[in-house]
Amino acid sequence: MPDGTTPDGASYWDPSVLRTELDRLFYRNWLCVGREEELARPGDFVTREVGLESVLLVRATDGRARGFYNLCRHRGTRLVEMSHGEAARSFLCPYHAWSYDLEGRLIGAPHMPGTEEFDRAEYGLHPVRVASAGGFLWANLDPGGPDFATALGPFLAKFERLPLADLRRGAHQEYEVEANWKILVENFSECYHCAPVHPGLNRITPYLSGANDATFHPPRGRSLFAGGYMELTRDYQSMTRTGYTDRPRLPGVRAEDARRIYYYVVFPNLFFSLHPDYLMVHRCWPVSPTHSRVENDFYFAPATVAAPGFDPSDAVGMWDEINRQDWHVCELAQAGMSSRAWTGGRYSSKETLVRDFDAFVREELARGASPRQRR
Repeated sequence: MPDGTTPDGASYWDPSVLRTELDRLFYRNWLCVGREEELARPGDFVTREVGLESVLLVRATDGRARGFYNLCRHRGTRLVEMSHGEAARSFLCPYHAWSYDLEGRLIGAPHMPGTEEFDRAEYGLHPVRVASAGGFLWANLDPGGPDFATALGPFLAKFERLPLADLRRGAHQEYEVEANWKILVENFSECYHCAPVHPGLNRITPYLSGANDATFHPPRGRSLFAGGYMELTRDYQSMTRTGYTDRPRLPGVRAEDARRIYYYVVFPNLFFSLHPDYLMVHRCWPVSPTHSRVENDFYFAPATVAAPGFDPSDAVGMWDEINRQDWHVCELAQAGMSSRAWTGGRYSSKETLVRDFDAFVREELARGASPRQRR
């Protein structure tokens, strides 16, 4: 096959491919799983589904954000059923009432004292590595992988001029999409489709504007992110329904930033979209080989969110329209790629970032299985 050929259809519908992707991409790379403010006080917690795994994130008594596999060490029962909660003092297994403190230590195990060779200290919750950067919480299920600064420090360095940690969420949306997660990432990575699919977006940022920025860093020889920017045309100010907004620019936005919208994919599943007046983040989670769940958050300067009459609907409404246009064509792509006639296509000159993402997936899958959690 020519070197510029896309993956074949099975890459987008075969359950065995998704199982391998979960193991080699999602279970060993740093994933954005929330914001620091979601764990405002000790005992605040959230749970996140990552493929077949559930991760429990909690603000411990020492003020640190900690992560654990959400399962009891007795019989493997799912420990916490709620998606979030506040001011927990401990976590109690609903099956046999084993309990754990906010640092993950086993503090109660009925009828276990006296059990042969049982040491309570050895049965704390399985830890998950957690990092905080840019106000976001990041988790990594691979205990032996690179630290966050090595893996994604170069990405956040691109935006160190902006106080990302100070931003506050002003809107949240979720979508269920009948398409493989990689189709959504590929779609975000190019604007070749923007003229026919997104006339509103293309009016504000013409699809031939801007530049790509796919940089490479050690230790793997490639970066774990790729993207670039598109330029606002005419006197437009942001991606809103009209192209205009009364919101002030984000703190730290430079003169050239005010004429650009930056779009990056942080591999494997984060879409980072920086506008002059807000930050938009998508997280794309595989649910099945042909179904994805997308979380879409909008972040603004604290003073903007706190101002009387704060209304982000000009941005949220515009992106809801764009999102739904994208999900529709992604679902059409999923349907076509499921055909036995589909054996792969060709990349255009406008799909260099798609090609880069597909290369990342191919290289990660070739690295072999990731180590399983052991204790």
